[in-house]
Amino acid sequence: MRVTSAVMDGLIVAALRRRLDRRDRLWREAIDAVASPAEKLLALFDAVSICRGRYTPGRGCAFLATGTELPGLDHPVQAVITAESTLLLTRLNRLARTVATDDPATQTDDVLLVYDEAMAGRRRGEEGKVMHRGTAYAPPSSSRRE
Repeated sequence: MRVTSAVMDGLIVAALRRRLDRRDRLWREAIDAVASPAEKLLALFDAVSICRGRYTPGRGCAFLATGTELPGLDHPVQAVITAESTLLLTRLNRLARTVATDDPATQTDDVLLVYDEAMAGRRRGEEGKVMHRGTAYAPPSSSRRE
């Protein structure tokens, strides 16, 4: 049976949408499982560890990997990749505002940088080191809200 490009695109969209829904659920559960604003900001790393342990061991970020292979930004899969980026940035920004009063945007950028490094490091066998860096990241205490 020959699979058409449109059918294949639809399968990829469905698979990524399922991953995004699962990641969102696990991340919300990780946030709810901790108490402090700083822990909630870093719960992304707990969610990734849980997801990797249950569903996708040994892989990098499916969204970033798929995005690099798209022939253009108008590809149907791009909508799911954009939704994943929007979820990451929106939630991290919201959580950073509860932790940092000085510069929550920089705090978000820092966490996102370590997250992206962890996703890339996974393919290079460096995930453990990078994930530890993410969970050990401590927002500047001078800017924590009490």
